[in-house]
Amino acid sequence: MANDSRADVALGRRSPLAKTRVVIADKTAISRVGIRTILERVTGTAVVAEATSYDSTLLAVEEHAPDVLVIDLDLGDDTTKGLQLCEQITNRFDGTKIMVLVRSVSEFVVVDALRRGAIGFFLKEQITADELQRAVKSVQAGETILGSGVSKLIAKSLGQTPQEQLSDRELDVIRFLARGLANKEIAKELFISESTVKFHVHNICKKLGCTKRTQVVHFANSAGLLS
Repeated sequence: MANDSRADVALGRRSPLAKTRVVIADKTAISRVGIRTILERVTGTAVVAEATSYDSTLLAVEEHAPDVLVIDLDLGDDTTKGLQLCEQITNRFDGTKIMVLVRSVSEFVVVDALRRGAIGFFLKEQITADELQRAVKSVQAGETILGSGVSKLIAKSLGQTPQEQLSDRELDVIRFLARGLANKEIAKELFISESTVKFHVHNICKKLGCTKRTQVVHFANSAGLLS
């Protein structure tokens, strides 16, 4: 693993033929070794770099363009920086999907991580080796996937379930957003004006605490609204 810290290896040089290229960001060596060992049991999966700080994680993603970043948010005992890093990577490297793997979590952290672009969230003590392997593949495919009990944390943080917060019309709009429809297309499907659609999207974002349409879809999917 010593070579993984080299800064002179060109982008794509490490395992360029692997179908799933992963960067692991975790300050604990035993966690990094364990995750790497589990993931590389799967044919076609390669851990192309490891990082132990927020700055080195950003550099690793920039250099290696991984398919998936598996990250513990507390790289420097500062979860806020970890959340900000998720948002930064999501905005700058749309080809890299983010899976959060932490030791403990609060309702706020789960919700905020999803808002900032993470689409996988698991507790280290609750995820099995098989689940970890499957989760990385699902996240790579763009699927929002949460560990056991995480969905309940989301609902608890809202004080009520998303279904109770959102109107039937707003749920309809979310489903069309998930299909990638623009406001004009949604208006045509629902027989309402485009300005009304914009009004609904604004209210949905406000209720769910999101700022982007993609975040609304990720949030709704993780809460089971699209199933």
